[in-house]
Amino acid sequence: MERITALYIGRVGDVIVATSFLRAVRRRHPKARIRLIVGWRSTQVLPLIPFIDESLVLEKPGKVGANFRFAWKALREPCDLLVDLNSSYSKTSTLIARAVGAPRRLAFDKGRGPAGVFTELVAAPGEREHMWDRYGRLAAALDAPYDQDPELRLPPDDLDEADRLLAGIPPSGGGSFRIVIHPGNFDRFSFRWPEEKFAALADRLLDDTRVKLFFMGGPGERDKVAAIVKTLKRPVPILPSARLGVSGGMLKRMNLFVCNITGTTHLAAALGVPTFGFYAGYTQAVWRPRGARHGGTVCAEWESCRETTVDEAHAALADHVKRLSPF
Repeated sequence: MERITALYIGRVGDVIVATSFLRAVRRRHPKARIRLIVGWRSTQVLPLIPFIDESLVLEKPGKVGANFRFAWKALREPCDLLVDLNSSYSKTSTLIARAVGAPRRLAFDKGRGPAGVFTELVAAPGEREHMWDRYGRLAAALDAPYDQDPELRLPPDDLDEADRLLAGIPPSGGGSFRIVIHPGNFDRFSFRWPEEKFAALADRLLDDTRVKLFFMGGPGERDKVAAIVKTLKRPVPILPSARLGVSGGMLKRMNLFVCNITGTTHLAAALGVPTFGFYAGYTQAVWRPRGARHGGTVCAEWESCRETTVDEAHAALADHVKRLSPF
């Protein structure tokens, strides 16, 4: 195996979760040249993945010239193995896999799509199978040594820029335990803990003199986050908007990340930052980061976390903070 292509036309969080598989492939084929193909939404994560040698980006449909160059490069360069990392059916990924034409093409069995695109199929994921377990099975098909934790590495320039931005935040009250709250995922109602509950939880945290509180938002979320912060009993700083690596650098300086389940959750987990999330049954089973650093509440509903109360969240969060002391 001299040239390997991994393919994932998904969002940033999807690609971050798949880094555990990319690390396994690197360990199995340390001298291979590994290329990762992603969609335009995931461009900023590419410099943070230490297990790839090159990348290709499928741009928005309107960028005809860029996508023509993408197709030319994908077709022109030889490839010994192609792996489709998406565990759900994607017409775009299937077309790209067929076009690359590697002699060995591996994917999950998705139960649909044209026959013969892939030379090997791994059994379809179960409804409650965690993403890391799915990638463990995919790695096993390549006889690749696998461990589940995702991993990203921040360039020194991103860390320096993060420290500069944090130093520019005006001083505010609170202690030394830094908690940042990200109430994002605003486009997914059922998997989003309500904004007014985030505000109520934040007000309780402001009563704890040991806690220094921050808020943050993802791209396009700052106004909505500011509207939540405006309702709090005291002003709380919002982390500056920045590219993904710099945002990761600011997260690295925090003791705990409190969140709805978004790509930023997986960014924090891949950087070793403890998290506390609000999970529905589905997100608990399939997407929740594992390990003692990662706490949260789990709603009885399969596709909603909204019914979790502020009292339940505050009690679980207090217990999780106590557990974090060894870290």
